[in-house]
Amino acid sequence: MPSQNLNRILWVSLLLLIAVLAVQTRDNLEQFFAGVGRLDVTADADGDTVQLYWRGKIDAPMASRIQDAFDKHRGTAQRFVLSLSSPGGSLQHGGQVVALLRQIRRTHRLDTVIERNRRCASMCVPVYLQGQTRRAAESARFMFHEVSFREQFAEKDIDVPASAKQSATDRLFETYFTPAGVPDAWIRKVRADMSGGNDVWKTARELVDEDAAIVQDVF
Repeated sequence: MPSQNLNRILWVSLLLLIAVLAVQTRDNLEQFFAGVGRLDVTADADGDTVQLYWRGKIDAPMASRIQDAFDKHRGTAQRFVLSLSSPGGSLQHGGQVVALLRQIRRTHRLDTVIERNRRCASMCVPVYLQGQTRRAAESARFMFHEVSFREQFAEKDIDVPASAKQSATDRLFETYFTPAGVPDAWIRKVRADMSGGNDVWKTARELVDEDAAIVQDVF
């Protein structure tokens, strides 16, 4: 009959195995949703505030999922909070999402948030900028880079002149960053850091310290 010490060791080993499997499962789910995209929707007890949590690429079906959630709750909710966790995605679909969020803002309050240890990269940032109040955990990470041109249905960049990338990047900042109150001086600095195809990563705390006016409040 196994001793108590052996039983204890077996139980500890089993618990460790379960913990490892749980972490692996979580990581696999994060990778899956980063490619597909998923919207979770919850409303508070009185229905006044609706939480929208999008994780995955800024791509279809993001706009349609948000539209469906808004249509379902617009009659009772006064406020929508969009929480993002995204590696970026389609410039075109991101524009559709931004247009939808701007429409929601006409009749309802819209806030955006990036939670602890989450990221908001590339086209996710213009979506985040649509929040009337923009909050983020200090450890949340944001990424900025030049606009890239990709073949449809292919995950590779098209070789285009540097001037075309610069022009498209100028339009991106003029369309989404400047109207949100991001200072020209900060835009010039990050544009210089991005030059040559560099990815520029900053935490929410760094953005606040730099007075970028992207994150308005950290927690």
